[in-house]
Amino acid sequence: MVLVIPEGYVIRRAKEEDINGVIYINSVTLPEHYTMSFYTSILSTNPETFLVVEYEGRIIGYHMGRIEYGLTFRGMPRFVKKGHVISIAVLEGHRRKGVGTMLLKTALEEFAKKGCEVSFLEVRVSNEPAINLYKKLGYEIVDRIHGYYNDGEDAYVMEKTLEGNVQNF
Repeated sequence: MVLVIPEGYVIRRAKEEDINGVIYINSVTLPEHYTMSFYTSILSTNPETFLVVEYEGRIIGYHMGRIEYGLTFRGMPRFVKKGHVISIAVLEGHRRKGVGTMLLKTALEEFAKKGCEVSFLEVRVSNEPAINLYKKLGYEIVDRIHGYYNDGEDAYVMEKTLEGNVQNF
């Protein structure tokens, strides 16, 4: 698969010195926040799927994911290797330029390389722009978790079959 990244943007694996930038982006773009130890744990255990996007040398987005094992939500329940999109965010001034799409496609490619059969994520039911992006990339709503978020909002669980094949993006 060839990924065309918008001019001037670079997607790469996160490094420990990127964590403060990731925390900043998370704090200004999302209502859910994590501890420093959570970020460093994900980075140390899943470096291939903890990605950052740079523009002019500054981090403007990130994807934090991990590989898990669990049941699929669609079809006959099976125990499979899954790529979990924990958090993805892009700063406001860089949205709607294809950056988030490329970031997620890169993460999906890494999940597939690691042998994941599916990717899944949780998303606020009110976050229509994110839901539309995920649907565009082949995710389907497979469940709804009532009161998932701290403020009581529900989450959709969305899942995408990877089939270990990066060509299906």
